[in-house]
Amino acid sequence: MSPRPVPESLLSPGLGAIWAAARHRLDRFGPQRRGTIATPALDPASTLAAESLLGRKLAKSLDLEELEAALAARAVGSDLSDALTRLGYPPSADAAQRRSERARAQQARKSLHRAVAGWDEPWAEDWAEAVAGAGLLRDFDSDRAASLAADVRRLLNHLQHTLPSTSSRTEVAAALYGSAHALDAGTRRASAVTHALRFCHGPLEERELWEAAGILSDRVSAPALVWSLPVAGASPLDMHIRLAFHAGLPLHISLYALRRHAISVDAGTPVLVVENPRLVEAAAERHLPACVISTNGNPSTAVTTLMSQLQQAGASLRYHGDFDSPGIAICRRMHEFGCSPWMMDAGDYTDAIKQAKESDVLLLSDPKECGPTPWDPKLHAAFDHHRLIIHEEFVLDGVLDRFGRLNQ
Repeated sequence: MSPRPVPESLLSPGLGAIWAAARHRLDRFGPQRRGTIATPALDPASTLAAESLLGRKLAKSLDLEELEAALAARAVGSDLSDALTRLGYPPSADAAQRRSERARAQQARKSLHRAVAGWDEPWAEDWAEAVAGAGLLRDFDSDRAASLAADVRRLLNHLQHTLPSTSSRTEVAAALYGSAHALDAGTRRASAVTHALRFCHGPLEERELWEAAGILSDRVSAPALVWSLPVAGASPLDMHIRLAFHAGLPLHISLYALRRHAISVDAGTPVLVVENPRLVEAAAERHLPACVISTNGNPSTAVTTLMSQLQQAGASLRYHGDFDSPGIAICRRMHEFGCSPWMMDAGDYTDAIKQAKESDVLLLSDPKECGPTPWDPKLHAAFDHHRLIIHEEFVLDGVLDRFGRLNQ
């Protein structure tokens, strides 16, 4: 039996605003949801048609159950969605897909929370929210969300029974997940673990978090780059360092080597720690009679291990880096580590800006604040006033020449 024709009065364009608003609500909340919509402004003829359909005067809002009943009474459709389709307003496939994705995301989120409900860590629920908020459950269903929690739990259990700094990241990944790349940076599993480690160890950089947990990238990559390290011992590493200096070569020293043969220097030896490798290269080019070590950005474990060994030997460590928000943040960490910021005060910064202007050098701007500079509070104010970036290479000559004179 064919359906009855839709009354012509309900097909008038003037009523389209009602049908469109009703369809929009169904698309957004699902075809089973009803509720109300705001009654749109209608022309007199459409108002009369709507009031005739409902059997009453229009109010400011329109109950969709009432509208559904009225349309069903006219045999326009079996339910509201069917009636709206016959009126020329079919459901949106995209909206249905979005509802499905939202429902799946909600189920994944609930599954993650269920999975951590038995964890002993007091931050487990906060971790689950952080993971969901970071988008790590995107496209996940309940099973994959639960699996992600299980993977993180497996690693946390492993860390509870592992000596600090005895495992490499690839070894742990292979042992726990069957693939050396299972914890590669950028994967969702690694990101979820990083969130957990942040609750354990605080707001550190990602590499620092893993190292604090006792997991290293490895002990041979990310070495310390040095020039003219005046070693005082006679180990194979000491001999290697001396040969490199006499050959005029900067040298990479791995964490593996530093743990096999700790470095020692004479007490009071001045050491310049810099952010950028170019300064070590330049020191070698001019055969600078002074020790220069590069962190190459945030210092690796090899760099911090070398710095710790030098501090224990009584060396005097100074630090210089970029005048930008990341560079000043590194300087702050080096200051906390025990290095004395050197040529990193407000006067050095404004002098470099003046030098750039005199040389007609166009400096880039940094939109971010630099944060506190406890070694010189005036630097914080000066940087936030100017927001001009001074890269370490721009002041290379002054930094190396001045430091070199300390060793004469």
